[in-house]
Amino acid sequence: MRVLLVFVLLLAGFGCRKPEPVAPPRARLIVRFLDRDAVLDMAAVPSVGPWRLKNAGAWEPLEIRWKPGEPRIGAAVVGRTAPDWVLLEDPAQDTHRVVMRGPGPEELPRRNERMDSDERDALGLLGVLWVLSWVRR
Repeated sequence: MRVLLVFVLLLAGFGCRKPEPVAPPRARLIVRFLDRDAVLDMAAVPSVGPWRLKNAGAWEPLEIRWKPGEPRIGAAVVGRTAPDWVLLEDPAQDTHRVVMRGPGPEELPRRNERMDSDERDALGLLGVLWVLSWVRR
């Protein structure tokens, strides 16, 4: 029993260490798609040069607009929907797999809903009245 207690205390002591401090990102790249964003945080500022995006199985150039300042932030807009992750290639030809952030396709209709519940009810009543007037003819 004592051996088990010592083992649990040792395990708890090693498992409860304080996390190592993580340096804030020095650069961030945001790729905006129609439905979600891909955000790449980088520990070092990337070198100057062209970036590429793997789109439909082929690498294509990515036009990025970098803002001055620290951390350096860049953004690009891509005109197609994306899967849950994308591949980016930096100027040094390192490939980055970036997981998409934001709501998924199943959450977009609720997020983009512009009418509140009273407006929806009024529109529904108007639709019922239109159907009844059409049936009467």
